[in-house]
Amino acid sequence: MRFENSELRAFQAVVESHGFNRAAETLHLSQSAVSQSIASLEGKLGTKLLLRDKQLTLTQAGRRVLEFANDTLREEQQVLEDLHRIKQGSQQVLNLAINSTINRFYAPTLLSLFSLQQPDTVIKAAELPSRDLIYGVLAGRAELAIGPFQTYMNAFTTVPLFRETRHLVISPKHPAFDQVVNGGSLQQTPLITSSLDNPQMRPAIQRIRDSFKNVWEVSSLSMRIHFVEQGLGAAFIDSKLLDDHPVCRQFVAIEDIPFGNIERQVGIYFKKGKKLDGTSDVFIDVCKRFWEK
Repeated sequence: MRFENSELRAFQAVVESHGFNRAAETLHLSQSAVSQSIASLEGKLGTKLLLRDKQLTLTQAGRRVLEFANDTLREEQQVLEDLHRIKQGSQQVLNLAINSTINRFYAPTLLSLFSLQQPDTVIKAAELPSRDLIYGVLAGRAELAIGPFQTYMNAFTTVPLFRETRHLVISPKHPAFDQVVNGGSLQQTPLITSSLDNPQMRPAIQRIRDSFKNVWEVSSLSMRIHFVEQGLGAAFIDSKLLDDHPVCRQFVAIEDIPFGNIERQVGIYFKKGKKLDGTSDVFIDVCKRFWEK
């Protein structure tokens, strides 16, 4: 079974237009054609995507397919724009994936310095959870990633930049604060993290997560900080955030456990064997000089 972009486009239009008539007008198709596309998509998947009552409502499966449709059609549009620039002879693109901490503290300066040297280059920078950077590079959605190195980096060429320390922290507002901080009773709290690991790839990390009550997967750094501040869970937070962020300064580190602190190498990486263009080489040089200061 394969998704057809025409079906995804029809589904996206129906959801965004809140109806089949307006979606048909937007797509310059008949309402019958739009209805057939949705029926075909639901038939392939063997599940309902839309509940047709007084108003259209997305099912859980529909929400997931809409997310996929948005990503796929956005990427399609980017490819078309890139091809147009290539035909015009003006294609210079820095395609970069960045983790949340780098994006908050360093990316604005790094990209400003880069832009001064490459003023005609188009910058495409996406913030992703640290472990999703790998998949973004492998899938070709980004040429370079900048963030913490993961356990297995054999498929990548790496450029180390600096080391960071992440601390497991909790808010004094947490209802089990004393038990967690003083007794290390992690089963009293969820772990709030950016994304879930594959247990086959990272059995040690999986065992860490098994120490908690459950795991919340929250890609947004600001939302993770908010949840911890509200006393809803514990999270690993970078030491720079704990020093500089006004909310994070209130958090308390959980020290008396083996994995209370995790040190990581941070840097740039890209597919091993890939020949970078001059634009990516300039950005790597900007980063090296920034951290050599």
